[in-house]
Amino acid sequence: MAEVRIKDIDEHEIDTILADDIDFEGHLTFKKPLMIKGKFKGEIRSSSALHVGEKAYVEAKVESSLVSSKGRIKGDIIGHSRVELYSTAQVDGDITTPDFVAESGCRFNGHCNMGGQKKVGGPQPQQAAHSGPSTSQPAPAAQQSRPGQQAQPQGQPPQAPQGQPPQGGQQQNQQRPPGQPQGGNR
Repeated sequence: MAEVRIKDIDEHEIDTILADDIDFEGHLTFKKPLMIKGKFKGEIRSSSALHVGEKAYVEAKVESSLVSSKGRIKGDIIGHSRVELYSTAQVDGDITTPDFVAESGCRFNGHCNMGGQKKVGGPQPQQAAHSGPSTSQPAPAAQQSRPGQQAQPQGQPPQAPQGQPPQGGQQQNQQRPPGQPQGGNR
């Protein structure tokens, strides 16, 4: 299998660089490519590209068109077009993106969602109340009833309308006082 290599970006192509001696905290919003080489804590939103340098530490929720990292990111990442992790990158958080590239050697601890909405954790409402094996069955189609006949609950034998004998040769269960044998009086 071929080794994955991500094309390196030339720093001269990046409009803004937060140098390695910068320790910034807050909400960062930008429209042109930005590189972080120092420390950042907070939230990042961009319609452009975010590049995280090899010695950078970012503790933030990140949402950007492209997220390309050589450093450490702690927090969830949303890359609207792509997320790239170089071999020196470390990510602790979930990634949501349509295109994900990771070089051998990078560390990624989290979930990756490459399509649709993030799944909400936890069991479904039916499963939460039942801890054993599932025995649920699909609901039966509605039973049709004839005029003067009531629909029967599932699992109950059909009952004939009042004054008519049961249909199909089935015996109708009659209520008996306790202790009386089946089959009538002796």
